[in-house]
Amino acid sequence: MPASPPLPLPPAAAATALSAAGARPPVTPMDLVPEPEMKIGDSPKGDGSSSPRAVMVEGVTAFTGEVPKLSKVNYQEWALEMQVHLEGMEVWDAVETGCADRSKDRRALAVILRGVPPEMKSGLAAKKSVKEAWDAVKKMHAGDDRMKDASIQRLMKQFDNLTFRDGESVGDFAMRINGLFTSLCKLGEKLEDSHVVKKMLRVVPRRLKQCAVAIEMFGDLNNMSIEELVGRLQVVEDADAEEQEAIHGGNAGQLLLTEEQWEARRRRHTGKEQVRGCRDGHGSDRDDDDDSNSSTSSGRGRSHY
Repeated sequence: MPASPPLPLPPAAAATALSAAGARPPVTPMDLVPEPEMKIGDSPKGDGSSSPRAVMVEGVTAFTGEVPKLSKVNYQEWALEMQVHLEGMEVWDAVETGCADRSKDRRALAVILRGVPPEMKSGLAAKKSVKEAWDAVKKMHAGDDRMKDASIQRLMKQFDNLTFRDGESVGDFAMRINGLFTSLCKLGEKLEDSHVVKKMLRVVPRRLKQCAVAIEMFGDLNNMSIEELVGRLQVVEDADAEEQEAIHGGNAGQLLLTEEQWEARRRRHTGKEQVRGCRDGHGSDRDDDDDSNSSTSSGRGRSHY
């Protein structure tokens, strides 16, 4: 019988045999990726946890996203975007509590340093924790508690005095009141949607008063959102605009005369004055003739006697 071919050895046994024979095993693509050094607290391979190489790759992937850039005027927007960014990386708890492990704290601080101006990086990098660095940025741009209270009072006054402008639509007014609402929330002032809803119903223009009364009587204002109220008012506003256009046609709301209309009115007025002047002139001539004739007659009478 012919001899059967030898069975292939497992990869580990083959590598051991090649090493014993003095030959080098073939190089695989994974061998080209450098293995990071093991540190205290790292899990060894084979226990079901991620290897240090996988952890490093995941960390690099998380840092490739675009980080919001801080400027002198966009702190509120930057803080919101940075919070979402850090939450997506699962390191926001290090900023919020300051009790995370050292590696998570440093990863969060590295992301924040990428989003601040160069002149701020050295000072923030010297902070003991990412929470201290975050609070420092907040204090530099939002001010201390006294400045924040003053800003809240100023915005609340604007909110209380806010009314519809002449000819302003519901959508434009909603944008203005939503801007104040958002600014107050960013400063820590908690306002419910019901507070804004009741404010809008108090200041609606006359054309929407009937709708506002109906909403107050039959609607649940405490559970109504701002978007729901704006939608209802806009439906009534659009219906009123269509009705006005149907009644008055294309000249609805016209208060001024056109140039042609003014010219026609001026001509009619001038013609009336000319006719009136001609009539007055003829009447005065007849009166003068009568006076002269009477004077002549009286003179003749005196001379006769």
